[in-house]
Amino acid sequence: MTNYSDICIVGAGIGGLTCAAQLINAAAGKHLRVRVFDMDTSVGGRIQSRKIDEEEIAELGAARYSPQLHPHVEQLMRECGLAHATYPFTQVVSLDHAQEKLKATLVSLSAMLKEHPNDSFLEFVSQYLGAAEATRMIKATGYDALLMPVISAAMAYDILKKHPETQSYTENAANEWRYATEGYSELLRQLQRQAQDAGVEFRLGHRLLSLEKCGADHVLAFRHMGDTQMHRARHVIMTLPPSAMKRLNVDFPASFSPFQYDSLPLFKGFLTFDTAWWDALGLTDKVLMADNPLRKIYFKGDKYLVFYTDSASATYWREYLEQGEDVYLDRVRHHLKEVLPLNGQPLPQIKAHFYKHWPHGVEFSLEPEAEHPATLLHRNGIISCSDAYTAHCGWMEGSLISAGHATRLLLERLNQPAEQSGDGVTRATSLTERA
Repeated sequence: MTNYSDICIVGAGIGGLTCAAQLINAAAGKHLRVRVFDMDTSVGGRIQSRKIDEEEIAELGAARYSPQLHPHVEQLMRECGLAHATYPFTQVVSLDHAQEKLKATLVSLSAMLKEHPNDSFLEFVSQYLGAAEATRMIKATGYDALLMPVISAAMAYDILKKHPETQSYTENAANEWRYATEGYSELLRQLQRQAQDAGVEFRLGHRLLSLEKCGADHVLAFRHMGDTQMHRARHVIMTLPPSAMKRLNVDFPASFSPFQYDSLPLFKGFLTFDTAWWDALGLTDKVLMADNPLRKIYFKGDKYLVFYTDSASATYWREYLEQGEDVYLDRVRHHLKEVLPLNGQPLPQIKAHFYKHWPHGVEFSLEPEAEHPATLLHRNGIISCSDAYTAHCGWMEGSLISAGHATRLLLERLNQPAEQSGDGVTRATSLTERA
């Protein structure tokens, strides 16, 4: 089997699969070989679906989309013929009435945003409420990341209005929210099958170690089943997040972008019980905001309970897991008892549980206010795409937007006249014969 491909896509998440699906028809017409590599043994990236039972799917990664905010995701769901349902978690419950005060405060302060263009969200709110009350109020949103110095006041309002649990705080409750009833992993499996049927080859379980320029081609070193394998490619699209790009020898971000990047950890903890005891508490299909490390607690029908945290709270749960699952579950039960209106009743026993810690769950540019390109280009022709380069960082929509830009850039190269040469320009004849 040849170790040469005309187009090499590194990363088999929704961005990489989108690139493959959009490129294969044009590549087939030119008799070009397209390969997709990923370090995991299955496609998915930050999309991971898990069955609760025969009917219910839990999402350990991407979980929801809005047709108004995420039109590319909606179109892809429609094209793949996947069923959707209304995402239930747009109603927030607060046992101490903090949410009512939070909404009133945010609405009243919104008129002052223009007066504080350079202030962080915490600085902005602190000027009106004092540091202690501002911190308490921001924590009541359930998003610890909003306390970060890099998050400006305007950015915070934009983030809040683009999440189903908090959009009403900014009087922006008109957005609909949906989820894939068959799971987003089914969406990616469909994309993979479509690409394979059209001729794309997948090499999974391959971890990229390094990438070098060699003449007109690129040489990629992969680790696979304990061995190092070399692969040559004419064109390379990296559909990896900034944290993964930084670990490679491609001088990221300096050789790609004038911008800098950072990330936030995320943690999702799922719990199942013999009965949906939360229904008696009026919590079914609602979100309970917790002033403890559980942060946001979702009660899904009669199926499960999930808490979703970011930043310091996500790290908190990872550290307890390192002490053992029994220690972790004890902490979960302790914090649930703190916030639930059990009225002296014992917390029911946990039947089963699973979780996912994402060390770099949300990746973003540290200069989000700047005009940031949706796709980055290395000086030697490597194309890089990621949701982190878009205003939709942390959402599937951003990955689709960035992947669209990347494929259009490569298609422009493939359509260059044959007499042109140099980095980023393909030759008219097929290169698939090269070893």
